[in-house]
Amino acid sequence: MDNSVIGTLAQALDFGSARLQAISNNLTNVNTPGYKRKDVSFDALLKSAQEDGDLPMLRTDPRHLSPGSADGGDSPTPTVVTEGGDAMRADGNNVDVDAEANRLAAAQIYYQGAAQLIQNQFAALKYVIGQGN
Repeated sequence: MDNSVIGTLAQALDFGSARLQAISNNLTNVNTPGYKRKDVSFDALLKSAQEDGDLPMLRTDPRHLSPGSADGGDSPTPTVVTEGGDAMRADGNNVDVDAEANRLAAAQIYYQGAAQLIQNQFAALKYVIGQGN
């Protein structure tokens, strides 16, 4: 059984969860002097994997080019990046509550979408296992 779709969706949930946590921490620390906002960036994740030469690839057919490992290796994990840019306030904090609220709403939609897709995959498996009953 090929579970690559479920695995990919699980990674999407991990990424979404890490992003929600980072944004929640930003909102929690909105009044902490010197706090710099954090985010989980897919771009940073991809760049890190490219620099390390550890960009996982999965061979689903023997005719595919081998990246050096037929099993695809370990999946990259989401990393939190600190965005130190210019401080918005005199105390050095750069968290904008309105912008974080918008990011939180977008991250919630992303996470709920990924969760719905994985739920649909399991429902399809259940349907097939039950032979359509």
